[in-house]
Amino acid sequence: MIKKIVHIAQATGGGVTEYLYMLLKNWNDREYEHIMIVSEDYKKKQEIEKFKPYVKQIYFVPMVREITIKKDISAILKVRKILKKIKPDIVYLHSSKAGAIGRIALAFNFNTKIFYNPHGWYFNANISIKKKKFFAFLERSLAIRTNKIINISKNEYESALKYKIASQKKMCVIENGIDFEKFKDSDEYRESTRKRYDICDKDIVIGVVGRLSEQKDPINMIKAFNIINKEKNNTKLMFVGSGELEEKVLNFAKDNNIINKVIITGWVNNVEQYIPAFDIAVLPSKWEGFGLALIEYMACNKPIVASNVGGIPNIIKDEVNGFLIKSGDYKELNEKIQNLINNKSICKKIVENNKVYREKFDIRNVVKKHLSLFEEERK
Repeated sequence: MIKKIVHIAQATGGGVTEYLYMLLKNWNDREYEHIMIVSEDYKKKQEIEKFKPYVKQIYFVPMVREITIKKDISAILKVRKILKKIKPDIVYLHSSKAGAIGRIALAFNFNTKIFYNPHGWYFNANISIKKKKFFAFLERSLAIRTNKIINISKNEYESALKYKIASQKKMCVIENGIDFEKFKDSDEYRESTRKRYDICDKDIVIGVVGRLSEQKDPINMIKAFNIINKEKNNTKLMFVGSGELEEKVLNFAKDNNIINKVIITGWVNNVEQYIPAFDIAVLPSKWEGFGLALIEYMACNKPIVASNVGGIPNIIKDEVNGFLIKSGDYKELNEKIQNLINNKSICKKIVENNKVYREKFDIRNVVKKHLSLFEEERK
């Protein structure tokens, strides 16, 4: 008998979208039928086309990131109506907003198994203590109506225990993974991407994948680059993404006469074509549940500098397979990047050490773990 899984997601244009896409693309068990309920942003940003070969049906609901009572109630009622029509065996909720809407919509439906993946707890974000306590309270309340909470890193799991979100029995860890196969043409993409952006062979490209948002801290990244550029005139900074801080980044670049050294690609659905253009890859986040970009950097054999926050230290061991820095310290970020620029042997060592991580973070292993979990909970 075919089992119906409904995936609900609000967040788009980032790690959650990519995670969901890779999960569905590599899900080869035909006993499961996948359906999506997603925010209308998926349609606006043309994210949805790539999902169509892997799902039976896609529903759009006007979900928004912010807490807005009127819009949230409307979204809950619409999701509830769709779920009553589908009668799914499993509902898999991706990220905090979808997690809240989905669980409230299913409040009195005890036949459907509910799985929730916060993709990084919001109470770990750079917010006030009061807000942390509020969001932790919401998560604890909603966890009552959840069969299993999937944490994307050991750090996220430990945070959930610290805030008493749920019991150990109700939670597990399934670390993120990527499809390494799509990175096989790295050499070809390196040449074509650098040519597209007029990057010379001698230029050293420092690259960052992620939203230009407070979480990813592009401001301290460009401050560090400003120092680097004074020392190394053949450097360029590439941001693969877009976001609310883009204008602020560009204004800083103009004010410091480095605007011709900064590249912002805007939203892309094919990071595998951009990362190969990097010489050094950076993830300067203020908080991070996992840091999927790190695995993508590894797949493209890039030396890495990242913030020592959230789930990042579960992936990067300082001075072994990358450098870790204190979040927000652009001077230390500058020092670590310059260390890599000046020491090719260290770069080579980091790349070699990262090769052992590939099997662990293969998306096929992520799919297997989900299958085992779903089957276990159905017994």
